[in-house]
Amino acid sequence: MEYTEELLNEFYNPANVGVIKAASAVGKIVDDENGEIMKIYISVEKNKIVDAKFQTYGCVPSIACSSMATKMMIGLTLEEAAASITASAIVKELGGKLSDTKTRSAEMAEKAVKAAVKNYSKK
Repeated sequence: MEYTEELLNEFYNPANVGVIKAASAVGKIVDDENGEIMKIYISVEKNKIVDAKFQTYGCVPSIACSSMATKMMIGLTLEEAAASITASAIVKELGGKLSDTKTRSAEMAEKAVKAAVKNYSKK
């Protein structure tokens, strides 16, 4: 499969890689079938996500989707992030196409975002 220019750019130059040491919350998703792991860390101030970072062990699309998800969520409220950062929104930002087998990467990123928001809400 050929990847879009946007997806490859996000893979080769990922934004927000790393850990937020004093994170407000973390969302972690593990895909047992493929052995991939995705963590999204968020820092929240006054209900807004002011920083987001990720660690992903996975394929090219998984790394690109994690990077894009963190870029999309910074500056949003927790509610906005949970509602607007969907697998289809991530794919759209990455050029609009992923093969059926690789859309799981965007789905994982969506789940990691929602898990981070949910974990923050539990505090």
